[in-house]
Amino acid sequence: MRPGKKTYAVLMVLYAIAALTVDSLSTLHVRWLIDWSRLYWAFPSGFEASTCILWLVIPVLLMVRHLEIDFFTFRRWEKSDYWLLLIFMALGVLGICLIKFIPELNAYYPSGRFTSSRARWQYGLHQTVWVLSWLIGWEFLHRVFLLRYARILAGTAGLAIIPLIEFLFHLQKTLPEAFGALLLSVVLTWWSYKRKNVLLPMITHFSIEISLVIYCIL
Repeated sequence: MRPGKKTYAVLMVLYAIAALTVDSLSTLHVRWLIDWSRLYWAFPSGFEASTCILWLVIPVLLMVRHLEIDFFTFRRWEKSDYWLLLIFMALGVLGICLIKFIPELNAYYPSGRFTSSRARWQYGLHQTVWVLSWLIGWEFLHRVFLLRYARILAGTAGLAIIPLIEFLFHLQKTLPEAFGALLLSVVLTWWSYKRKNVLLPMITHFSIEISLVIYCIL
């Protein structure tokens, strides 16, 4: 492999880590060295423009020459993948239902706080827009962008970088969620590697996030 190709891969992995770090600092409005909140751009609808740019727009531009349309279609799916998707979605819903029985998660994701249907509807719509603004970029960044450059660096073993990054990112929330993200990432990353496709991770992740929104408004 050409040294230049490996160097570029290192830079791309570092970009992904930087993008996740900057997003966390800006979203949490951290004031360390600079006021990171200035890099946080969001609309009243819930759409996080800064996250979309960092996790989707820039990564797509950086690897546009290597993009294949079948990353985002069902052409590479096998029949068993549809059953796998249903299983993952069911397990995701089950995981959301278990929040109430895990004190740390129950405190972080309280439910039953809305007293009117209007408030529930507004929150649900806002959160759905918010989820869509970052989730597509999250899955692209990890299951397409990072997967490609981690493999260039270390072959199949490089895939381990992705679950580790997802675990570390989720530590800013709760430890149970971080471990859940780690386990889910291992499975979804391996599937994307085998299929060269990102749809199953996107749909699975979206179903989990929407289930969480529903849980919070009930």
